[in-house]
Amino acid sequence: LLTEWAGQLAHFRKAIMKVILKDKTEVSIDLYAITLSEVRSLLDMKKNDHEADSILAKACGLTVEKLRELPFPDYRKITKAFWEYLSDPLKDDEEKN
Repeated sequence: LLTEWAGQLAHFRKAIMKVILKDKTEVSIDLYAITLSEVRSLLDMKKNDHEADSILAKACGLTVEKLRELPFPDYRKITKAFWEYLSDPLKDDEEKN
């Protein structure tokens, strides 16, 4: 049972992308924190900034306020990593199979 749990934990860790900000803060992007419905709503071009920031902040474990207080280059670093990761969240799994 412990071995099975350890394997699941190792898989979960792979499902998180880490981004290091200029001040050395580490932000973890966890796509398991957001739902398919939220992902689909991000793809809706009519989505307002607050709703989109709310979903991104949720995936990063940040508040919307903290996300919006970031320097623009750090915000872009997070959004770039988020969209790259979102476009192929199973990449690590597929490479092993």
